[in-house]
Amino acid sequence: MGSKNKDVIRLEREAVIPILKPKLIMTLANLIEHSSDRAEFLKFCKRVEYTIRSWYLLQFEDLMVMEKSNFKIATDEEIDVAHAGQYLLNLPITVDESKIDKTLLKRYFSEHPQPNLPDFADKYIIFRRGIGIDRTTDYFFMEKVDMIIARLWAFLLRLTRLEKLLSRRSRGRNKKEPKKDDEINPETDSEDLYVERIRLENMDL
Repeated sequence: MGSKNKDVIRLEREAVIPILKPKLIMTLANLIEHSSDRAEFLKFCKRVEYTIRSWYLLQFEDLMVMEKSNFKIATDEEIDVAHAGQYLLNLPITVDESKIDKTLLKRYFSEHPQPNLPDFADKYIIFRRGIGIDRTTDYFFMEKVDMIIARLWAFLLRLTRLEKLLSRRSRGRNKKEPKKDDEINPETDSEDLYVERIRLENMDL
């Protein structure tokens, strides 16, 4: 039986509690029976919050605050995946690059190297927090029509040999996908989450 290769990606489990901090504190406080103890608990939470905040300001520099808050720099691969789900991500933002300091981030990342930086990391960076799994069921008529048109257009470009002239990206870019493992590490296999990505462009229409 000849089975097709599945598009399986590895998602790192992240230490993020999907609940607002005030809601968590009030839920715990409501479990305390006596009102005086409840008030002391709320004071204690405030003191812990102020201590952590001051410790962050004293100990962490630059992007370390974002890292400790579970914000990560989005890579080119992650941004492409986000844009592929058009109904999930909509960024009607234009950036006037003439007003951007192109030496600031370039100097910072030369002193603090980061893996898998996006192509525009010398101008600006986009942060993400957490990864979700999306499941959608439908006939996808318009999406399939768009995919058929895209395949016909790609065929015409190959036929007329214009594909090489119009290819913009992927030129000076690393082709390795950051979320795919070349080989599975048994130590981290139990911690990470492996999911299959089903894409229209890889399906027989």
